[in-house]
Amino acid sequence: MIGVFCLQNAGDVENTLNILNVLDELLSAGTDRRIHYMISKGGSEALLMALVNTSRSYSPNYTLLLPILHLLAKVGHRDRKIGVKAEKAEAVLVTLGLLRHNLKNSRRAAACLWVIRVYCSSVSTATVLGQNRALDDVFNLIVPPSAAQKTRTVK
Repeated sequence: MIGVFCLQNAGDVENTLNILNVLDELLSAGTDRRIHYMISKGGSEALLMALVNTSRSYSPNYTLLLPILHLLAKVGHRDRKIGVKAEKAEAVLVTLGLLRHNLKNSRRAAACLWVIRVYCSSVSTATVLGQNRALDDVFNLIVPPSAAQKTRTVK
């Protein structure tokens, strides 16, 4: 797929957004065959690398990160090996870090949660998330701060 190759080499924010929008349109309009074709051509890895590269900057560009997370959630449901691929690309802890930084922003936190849910299809990735206390962050999203003082965590 040309879009996947261009996504890995896109340097301009507008070009990357255009590529992400075209990929989203293509994957939304068709059947699962398009998603499986994208996965077979390395689309999952390209999206994971784009996520890692975009989020590693000092101040991540969320106009790029949100579409990337949305596409990862969409493609990840069909990719059986997305968790293992995310571990290899070092995207699991990056996504968890994005969730931790955006606990107050519901739209960004929801996008991170969608992707983390997809990552958990792999047992090893779910274990990595558990060891890095991802459930504590989910608990902080669910329980309001006033109620958190009256509850205790059982380990």
